[in-house]
Amino acid sequence: MDVQGLEAFWWIAKTGSFNRAAERLFLTQPSVTARIQALEKELGQQLFERRPRGVRLTDAGRALLPHAERVLQDIKRARQAVLGLQNATGGTLSVGSALTTSAYLLPEILTRFKALHPAVEVLVHTGRSHQVQQLVLDDTVQVGLVHAPLPSHAEIVTYPLSEEPILLVVPPGHPVASRPEVSLDELTQESFITTDRASGYWALVEQWWASQGFVPHITMELDSIEAAKRMVLCGLGLTLLPHSTVKAEIALGQVVAVPLANSANLRRQNILIHRRGKIWSGTARAFLRTVGEMFNVDLGIGNAV
Repeated sequence: MDVQGLEAFWWIAKTGSFNRAAERLFLTQPSVTARIQALEKELGQQLFERRPRGVRLTDAGRALLPHAERVLQDIKRARQAVLGLQNATGGTLSVGSALTTSAYLLPEILTRFKALHPAVEVLVHTGRSHQVQQLVLDDTVQVGLVHAPLPSHAEIVTYPLSEEPILLVVPPGHPVASRPEVSLDELTQESFITTDRASGYWALVEQWWASQGFVPHITMELDSIEAAKRMVLCGLGLTLLPHSTVKAEIALGQVVAVPLANSANLRRQNILIHRRGKIWSGTARAFLRTVGEMFNVDLGIGNAV
């Protein structure tokens, strides 16, 4: 069913006149008449009764009118949705995020983004970095915020955003809390708390321990960073955490970060990924612009909205 025909039908029904409908549509009356004739031919029904002073809907026309209104409203909303997506004044943004990123980094990014684009709906999917990579490949999410290292893939484009140190975290009263630096040899008798050992950052910790010939005395294996921080705060052991996950507690003096000797390379890299050849909506470009400005990184997408 032709949309232009429905539009002409709706205006005639509302104005009661082919002439007035033509004026609203910026068409000639013969053009409007032709559209209605085509619509009536398709439906096999006459839609209007021609009268000396205008037209009146037939039973078929009255049956069609509410459906025509819904179709035209849906088309209007569809146009508005696409325009809003292009202008970053609406639409939906889908973001994939590594678990720790969603808890400690993504809230700040989304706060900045939503302040500029409050009408955009944001959907967040979380998982391990490799799981987020698959969400990007499947087009389930438009961009992913994850951690390196990540398995390389020909269809994935990667942008480094930032690096952060992985810190030795101790309670304030611990004997090494006031030290400018501590070596692993001095920590052989300490009780260590692990967080999620399946996470990418903990793999970096274990690789670094192995490179230093250090075998930690692990007394707790927990599945969350928050639980590990609570244990440290209560004086139940030491742990190693990325700076972004513990900076609030350090600022409040609840825990202390002690520099570790030979740990300059013990760092985690935060990266943004997207599918190669992605055609960006205005909303997605605006998000990339927010991330790029926040981390002072050129994400290679030109001038975002």
